[in-house]
Amino acid sequence: MTTIPEIVEDIISRSPFLVEAISDDIINFSALARNIRPEIEKRLHKEVQNGAIVMALKRMKPRLMGQNLEGDVQEYLRSMGEIIVRSDLVDFAFKNSSTLVGKQQQLLNKLQEQKDIFHASSKGVYETNIVTSKWIEREVMQIFEEEELLSKIDDLASVTMRMPTTYSKDVPGVFYYILRRLAWENINVVEIISTKHEFSLIVDKDAVNTTFNMLNDMKSRRS
Repeated sequence: MTTIPEIVEDIISRSPFLVEAISDDIINFSALARNIRPEIEKRLHKEVQNGAIVMALKRMKPRLMGQNLEGDVQEYLRSMGEIIVRSDLVDFAFKNSSTLVGKQQQLLNKLQEQKDIFHASSKGVYETNIVTSKWIEREVMQIFEEEELLSKIDDLASVTMRMPTTYSKDVPGVFYYILRRLAWENINVVEIISTKHEFSLIVDKDAVNTTFNMLNDMKSRRS
């Protein structure tokens, strides 16, 4: 039989924001209990007292605080390598087609002799994104002239982090921690591009300095 504590834990675990707020002791348990009470009653098919929910939340708190996930993330980010900024980027989104891959190969052939150029692409189910330096925009438009352009965003910049060689799967919450800080700064992330040990944020050029400073602060911060 499902119990109130089990349902409460399931609800809280679905929201990193609630986990963080409980761990930091910045949330009112009575208010939270009233908020999640309808879902608990729906799943139990009976009325539930706020006091029982509050008790379940209080019992969860020591376990959440003991996880120290944020401390682990901060330690991981302090091991980051250099942070690289590239400006004057353009983001293209093309509808996938049977000829699109061939066009991408043509573009790569043109770029293989070029140095100091930013180029990244990712293929989704229905569309392909290409982020590249502004000064080859004309070549991109010529090569992909017959493809369906879904969107084009100018005046972008990238901030690339060299991540530690230790695999981040052992440190949950790394990307959430970074993106949360960006959200607090009201920075919109246009694209996220990653490889095994690199993580690039594509942002508006006006936000690149704030983004760089924020990441550099994460890297240099000491416990």
